[in-house]
Formats: sequence, structure tokens, C-alpha cells
Amino acid sequence: MKVTVLGYHGPFPGPYGATSGYLVEEENTHILLDCGSGVISRYQRYYDLNKLKYIVLSHLHSDHVADMMVLRYALDIMKSRGMITEPVKVYCPQTPENVFEDFKFKDVFNLHIVNEETILNLEGIDISFKKMTHPVETYAVKMKKGEKTFVYSGDTTYNEDLISFANKADLFLCDGNFLTGMQGPHLTATQAAEIAKKAECQRLVLTHLSPLISIKDYYDEAIKVFENTEIAKDFEVYVI
Repeated sequence: MKVTVLGYHGPFPGPYGATSGYLVEEENTHILLDCGSGVISRYQRYYDLNKLKYIVLSHLHSDHVADMMVLRYALDIMKSRGMITEPVKVYCPQTPENVFEDFKFKDVFNLHIVNEETILNLEGIDISFKKMTHPVETYAVKMKKGEKTFVYSGDTTYNEDLISFANKADLFLCDGNFLTGMQGPHLTATQAAEIAKKAECQRLVLTHLSPLISIKDYYDEAIKVFENTEIAKDFEVYVI
């Protein structure tokens, strides 16, 4: 299994950047995990849109779903021209309802509601969810293939559930939007590192980073707590 960063900024993109989006690949299967601003353009560096079968959304804030709104137009045009025949399967929370309703556009998406009880198997990749603490319904996502485990925090503040959910993950992709002392609905880089350490993760990649904060500041905070820390980079590939 491998994970490619299509976008790591939040809650808005910097110059030449994109917000949350990750391409998860295993053999002949691939899953788009979150679909923020600029992600669909970057996805097409790897696959044509008619190859997109599965999208998993951690939550429905704009910086994680903005490109769903333009993807629906592309899929509708492609369907009308016979380029695709099946809707894209989308697995996501049902709230906020106004955003969820926007996905119901000309049946280009086959919508599946997720919660903490949801267990998926998408062509051999096992997927489970854990509710996080954020202003809207949000889930951390775990993907497993054989003995390898990838965990994505989504957006959250500090909570013990994420420690147990990420336990011994080979790759932990974690929200680290803030630095110590900042207040709001996200983890600090230090908190992300603390969770990775307590969960005994093999590797931490900080993501959902603000364009207004230097990469060095994020890294310097986290590395003091968890040695095997990396900072998400555009188009970086993490092999699990």
C-alpha cells in the first residue's frame, strides 16, 4: 500500500498548493481520501477521471470536499458522452446536510453514509472509522491490507480515542494545523507527535498545515516529541 499527497494545506491553500487530498493505492485499486481544493487537478496527474471508483471523505468541511463540487460537473459531462457508465462510490458522513445534499447531483455519486460502526472492504482494503472532536461530524480513517496499517486523523482536537485507533500504525497521517499556544478545532504539532508516541506508530506525517506557518516551526515542535516525524509534501509518496 502507498499513499501520495495530493494536497496538505488547510484550511486554505497557499501559492501552488492544494487542501486535503490523498491517493491511496494497493495493486490495481486506488482510493481518493478527501477531495479538497485543487485535488482533482492533481489526481489527473496519476489517473484519468474515468478510473476514479472510490472516494472516502473524513468530513464535509470545504477544505476537504471543495473539489467534489467541480468533480460532479466533470462526471456528468463524461456520463453524457459515454465515457463512464457507473457513478463514483462516495463514503462520507451525512452532515452537514446542506453539503451532503449538494452531492446528489444527477446521480454521478453513489453515496454511502459512514459512522463509527461502518466497516468497508474495498477490493481487499479494510476500512474503519472513529469519530473525532471537530465542529462538524468527522471521522479518523483506518485502512489495512494484510499486516500493514495506515491511519488518517482527519481534523480533530486532542482525544484519547485517536491514540487507541492509531495504535501501532505503520503510517500515521495526522492533523497538526496549530503550534503550541494556538487555540481552535485542530491539533498542534506537539499534540500530533504525542499521539504518535503514545500509539507507538512507526511513522508520523504532519498534514493540514497552514500556509501562514513555516514548515520548520512545525517540524521543530514535533521532532522534540516523536523522532520519526515527517512533514507532508506535495506529491510525496509514502510506501507502507
